[in-house]
Amino acid sequence: MLAQTAPGSKNTAGGTNTTSRPDTSLAEIVANAYKQHGPLRDIEEINVLETVILGALSASMPLADVLRCWSEFRTEFVDWNEVRISSAAEVAGTFPGAKHPIQLAMQLKEMLQVVFERRHMLSLEFLRENTIAETKEFFKRSPSLPDLARQLVLSYIKLQPHVPLESWAQGGLIRAGLLSSSISSAQRQRQLFDQLDGIPLLHAVLALHEEARLHPDPAVEAAARKKAAQAKEAALKAAKAAKVAAKAAKDKAAKEAREIAAKQKAAEKAASDKLARIKAAQKKAAQKKVDQKKAEQKKAEQKKAEQKKAAQKKAEQKKAAQKKAEQKKAAQKKAEQKKAAQKKAAQKKATKKKATKKKATKKQAPKKQASKKKATKKKATKKQASKKKATKKRASKKKATKKSRKK
Repeated sequence: MLAQTAPGSKNTAGGTNTTSRPDTSLAEIVANAYKQHGPLRDIEEINVLETVILGALSASMPLADVLRCWSEFRTEFVDWNEVRISSAAEVAGTFPGAKHPIQLAMQLKEMLQVVFERRHMLSLEFLRENTIAETKEFFKRSPSLPDLARQLVLSYIKLQPHVPLESWAQGGLIRAGLLSSSISSAQRQRQLFDQLDGIPLLHAVLALHEEARLHPDPAVEAAARKKAAQAKEAALKAAKAAKVAAKAAKDKAAKEAREIAAKQKAAEKAASDKLARIKAAQKKAAQKKVDQKKAEQKKAEQKKAEQKKAAQKKAEQKKAAQKKAEQKKAAQKKAEQKKAAQKKAAQKKATKKKATKKKATKKQAPKKQASKKKATKKKATKKQASKKKATKKRASKKKATKKSRKK
């Protein structure tokens, strides 16, 4: 028997009357757990690190969730190192049934990280060689975990003779009449150890915690219900406030939207007016450019006409000057022709006169020729006499010079 508590008696854990089950044994509780949760039998021969993790899971969720999570840890993750480096959300996804899944995931990851940093590997096998005091000191310096994780190592690995139970589990078992409230926690756990009788310690721990969940503390339940009611009321109040805030925000947003629309409309009108002014200015500038171009074209045409007129006038003047020059040239030519004719007539007259004179001269030529011949002969005789005289003079001078030399 687990306990000898009378039906309807008071207990220290819950403070209220509960129905006891004095004929229920530990073996029956484990057998019932095997019947409802077959995979429980497969949990055996686990190492120290796995013992810590199994204890943390068992303290935080129902047995069905523990077994499912234990299976997922071994299939979804390669090893415990992958659990260490995964995000808390990924780890928590394997045990959604836990009371605080993210908190539990962070506790497990922190424990794995500390072990890795201290030992440079994910193993707690060194605790097998440590004393119980050293093991307790290790957990004291380690990240916080549910107490069952530490207690399960001390009983399963260090072989302390007790069946570890969370305090809330002891209360549930007392309310169910399976444990006595008149003895200490250590005595209860020692009594359970004495009743194992070949039942695996791990299976007994998991089965007892599952049984305890069936008998929650009424005060805790009431507090939970009160808390839930308060949370619901707070949620309704928050929802109402959120609704009011949403309406206010909606009205504000609508007002802002109207203001924005008005500003946008004004901006669009201003932009439209500006565009119209720009277009008008561009049109005016284009018209001015066209008018200017026309004026320049007209001016160019006038200039061209003036140039044409000037060229025509110049051509006419040139033509007139050319005509005048031609007339002058013709007059000059006529004058020259007249002069030439006069000259020719004069030459003809002179030639005629010369011929007459020549004819007269021809008649006088014999006389003149004889006179000329006589004069030439006289001139030659005179020249010869002069030459002879000069020769004689030179000879006299030469003779005088010879005499002078002799002396």
